[in-house]
Amino acid sequence: MFLRLAVVSLVSITFLFSCPDRASCADAIGVTKSAIKIGMFGPITSSASVFAKVLYGAAAIYKDINDHGGINGRKLDLVIEDDACDPKKAPALVQKLVEQDKVFMLHGAWCSSVALAAKPEIIKRQNVPYMVLGAGSAAISTPVERNIFHPLTTSATVSHSIVDFALTKNGAKRIAIVTQPEEGPKAQYQGSLDYLKEHHLEPVESVVIPNGAADATAQAQAIKDKQPDAVLAILYPPEFGIFLRDAYKVGLKTTVITVQGTSITDAYKRVGIRDALKDVYFYYPLNDVVTAPSLSKYARIFKKYYPSENLDTITYMGMGGALVTAEAIRRLGANVTRERFIAELDKIRGFDTAIFPQPISFTPKDHVGVKIGKMITLINNKEVVVARYPTEDVQARR
Repeated sequence: MFLRLAVVSLVSITFLFSCPDRASCADAIGVTKSAIKIGMFGPITSSASVFAKVLYGAAAIYKDINDHGGINGRKLDLVIEDDACDPKKAPALVQKLVEQDKVFMLHGAWCSSVALAAKPEIIKRQNVPYMVLGAGSAAISTPVERNIFHPLTTSATVSHSIVDFALTKNGAKRIAIVTQPEEGPKAQYQGSLDYLKEHHLEPVESVVIPNGAADATAQAQAIKDKQPDAVLAILYPPEFGIFLRDAYKVGLKTTVITVQGTSITDAYKRVGIRDALKDVYFYYPLNDVVTAPSLSKYARIFKKYYPSENLDTITYMGMGGALVTAEAIRRLGANVTRERFIAELDKIRGFDTAIFPQPISFTPKDHVGVKIGKMITLINNKEVVVARYPTEDVQARR
């Protein structure tokens, strides 16, 4: 009887030290002595599967960490789900990862519509940390929710950046906009519209290309007729490719500025006409071109785990969130809980990933980590990152 009581007492004492109260025990869900479970989701299938590489980029960082011993003796156990960029799947997907798979945290969503559909479920679970994978809508992380972190630029920054860049073109006043009826583009469209108004400007033309459209001739012609100084093309890659092709076909010759998520390489593959990319600028969320020596380390990591996937801008966008996630976990040492993880993210200041144009910083009142971006374009058939519209004759430089 004495031995039995002694065993019970010893178990109780051990429990007391490892788990001072029930709340802290619950807070350690998804954490064992050897692993930390991370629930990931992104568009692996459907027409949006072109964006799967944002998920693979983040997963490659986590896998590389595991191959180098993990973090403080723990491996990162990835539970990956396919959201297919379908917002209808988001609530059940979050419920599954949190309630059934019992993950420590969530890291997911490329499509803003998915992130926004998941947000109510995430807010219900204020103790479950959520790191945005690549979705851009500012509404995901603004106003601040204690457990939602946005490690890359949002639609607010993109909207302001493309307008500011257009207005660095000498004499530019006549701005046209082309967009599509999807949550991400809609948010950036409204942000650009509001920001133009701050500059006392209204679009000379505003047209919409339906999702999945195969032709944008009418929209390109409508813009051409208004002779704009610049066009803000707030589109996803498939629709942007259609617009560039048909703009070239109707002879629309003006500066075109597009948003993040669309790359020069992808646009060229879709259009197949080099001249269609003249005077076209892509919002650029990275610090340098994808082939830059500063990014070569991450390129090697990605190709190690996903050798058949193309490396482009989208790939790197998911990596920043994985790096800052790993950094926060590393700072926790052996005592990893959700509450401490959220508190540690709130302390992140100037965390330089070498990927983004600005180090990631979070505060309890601001969970958007990066707030500046650049543009990338082709000059003499070479990708060049620029901060303002070139002063030289653009056509002569190509």
